[in-house]
Amino acid sequence: MDLHASLMKELGIDREKIRRRMAFVDFSEKDVRLLSEMKGFVQRHADRLVSAFYNHLLSFEETRALLKDPSTIDRLKKSQEKYLLEIFEGNFNEAYFEGRLRIGAVHHRIGLAPQWHIGTYCLYENLLSPLILEEYGSDRDRGLARVLALRKIFRLDMALALDFYFHRITSQLEEKLREMDDFTHVVSHDLKEPLRGIEAFSGFLMDDYAPLLEEEGQRYVRFLKSSAARMKNLINDLLALASLSRKSPALQEVDLNQTLTHVRNDLAFSIKQKNADIRLPPSLPTVLAEPTQIGEVFKNLLSNAIKFNTSRVPKVEIAVREEGAYHSFSIKDNGIGIDPRYADRIFGLFERLHRQEEFEGTGAGLAICKKVIERYGGKIWVESELEKGSTFFFTLPKRHVKERESFPME
Repeated sequence: MDLHASLMKELGIDREKIRRRMAFVDFSEKDVRLLSEMKGFVQRHADRLVSAFYNHLLSFEETRALLKDPSTIDRLKKSQEKYLLEIFEGNFNEAYFEGRLRIGAVHHRIGLAPQWHIGTYCLYENLLSPLILEEYGSDRDRGLARVLALRKIFRLDMALALDFYFHRITSQLEEKLREMDDFTHVVSHDLKEPLRGIEAFSGFLMDDYAPLLEEEGQRYVRFLKSSAARMKNLINDLLALASLSRKSPALQEVDLNQTLTHVRNDLAFSIKQKNADIRLPPSLPTVLAEPTQIGEVFKNLLSNAIKFNTSRVPKVEIAVREEGAYHSFSIKDNGIGIDPRYADRIFGLFERLHRQEEFEGTGAGLAICKKVIERYGGKIWVESELEKGSTFFFTLPKRHVKERESFPME
């Protein structure tokens, strides 16, 4: 059994979990008996069924492309006939279900996508069911009982094959994530370290050796220092985006009234420097979110409303209203506005509509906002015109998917 249990062990599926799956679809000893009684019937029709199955597969371009080698088709036909006969043997043990996992392994290896994979089981059911009903034509109830038993085992088999398929896909994704973690480590340590040195020593040059440098030399050093600082900010933003893509947020109840208080404190210097008028609603809701991430959304949007504003008194108004299952937020300003043609482009990574000399920033803030909001099941967009200000909107669900009850299948 050790040989047969290799894939089941890899996926964490044991006899008890198989038993629970069988119980869940009400696959009982009666179903085993009904299928076993049809063994002779299926032996008579197996070759015909498998041939019809493969003729159907070969009539579609998507599946035909995977079955170009005649020897491969012959080998698969034999395995399919063996698979059909095993269903009616009545031995639904670990070895049987290990075999179903191996079918998933074959489908994964030849590149059969899930939609075609699921279709193969539906096709067998469509081929077998009329034959069974015809066999028991004089007693339709007996025929239907056997069709139902067949349907149950097909569902179990299909689920196991898909388990393997998605297990391997998940394993590949986990490997890519490990590679991303390694890359992130290189970026956050090996690349940032020399940047810190460039930034620090260019500062030393300006502080200690400025009198020895001509005006042009001082300008070069200032440019060197600001470039190093900008590169560091770009790396930090890349790391923030990578973190959002890699890790699921630890959600908790967040009082947005407190969040906005913290955001305003963080932006106090900018608000005072530009004499900005920030208006908040009387009360903001509590949402299920990761506190730091949702704080960054408000901070980025509020900071942009102040930064991209040349008014004598920048005005920013935050509002919220209920829209069915969502909270809908808006942040309206009287700033420079955005050409409507670029309303979608600005949410792209490092997209900038202005030169660095005009407005500082990396261009990653709105991309981060979009990533956060969409991970929470909301959406974000902007309505704006040049020189007429902008209003950024985003929605958050009142109840996050995490709150919904799920039924454990394992």
